[in-house]
Amino acid sequence: MLAVTQTVNQDQIAFTVSDAPWMIMLDSKNLDIKDQQIKRDGKSGYFLLSNEKEGFTVSLFIEPAVKCKTSAECRDFVWKTGNPEWGKVQDVVQSKIGDVSYFEFFRPTVQGQPLQMLDMYAEFVEDGYWVDLHLSKVQYKKEDHLLLENFVKSIRFLSKTAKPTADTDKSIEAARKVAEDWMILWDSGKYKESYAGLASFTKKAFDEKTWFTYWTTARKPFGKLKSRKILQIQLVKSLPGIPDRSGAILRYLSSFGNQEDIFETFSVILEKDGTWRVASYNTNE
Repeated sequence: MLAVTQTVNQDQIAFTVSDAPWMIMLDSKNLDIKDQQIKRDGKSGYFLLSNEKEGFTVSLFIEPAVKCKTSAECRDFVWKTGNPEWGKVQDVVQSKIGDVSYFEFFRPTVQGQPLQMLDMYAEFVEDGYWVDLHLSKVQYKKEDHLLLENFVKSIRFLSKTAKPTADTDKSIEAARKVAEDWMILWDSGKYKESYAGLASFTKKAFDEKTWFTYWTTARKPFGKLKSRKILQIQLVKSLPGIPDRSGAILRYLSSFGNQEDIFETFSVILEKDGTWRVASYNTNE
């Protein structure tokens, strides 16, 4: 459907919740995913990333825009609602970065620790959904403010259905298409065909017989697929055991005849010939 770009942007990650019509793209350079929680209704989610070495933390909540309808309304709602964990704050600022309304404040101490932390809350509203983005930087200096501003500016919303144009979006869509085409074989029990579509690295680790055994334990017991919704796509510089290949990690919330609400994780790699191939599959409840 789409040409695969040879130059893949390695520093982007896309999050979503099942019912949202978009994926939110973040600049994930030097950030590690620490937590992610998706509510069973498919409408709300929480994601946490951090760079512990630099003392930079990113968290975001996604939920339907019921409590507020615009970026400014959401900013005011979060500020007025407050949070007991904030404690005493100073240097409060309310402003905008482009069209995004935000507020920030400084905390010399956090829970008794001299962290010198700046907190920024930036609010996005897109297609009926509210994204509450919280950035924090410990041992904050004035020159660090540009880091937070640029992060807010880097946020993009990628439609789940529109044809992508940017190279990063094309790479994400190409990886997703390969994974989802492969899933059709996997779901239908065509283990030989699914084995043929695996990455060369994976074929070296598993022969076809072992792959069939894996299918009978990892997929067959779930029964017929009822639904599968994309939650997350992350472009990565390498995958475990494959340090010389870039790739992508895709996470889905799926339901089957014998099992409801399973998280499926697929990894795909970009082979040396420029094609995407599935490298691994696993599940967890």
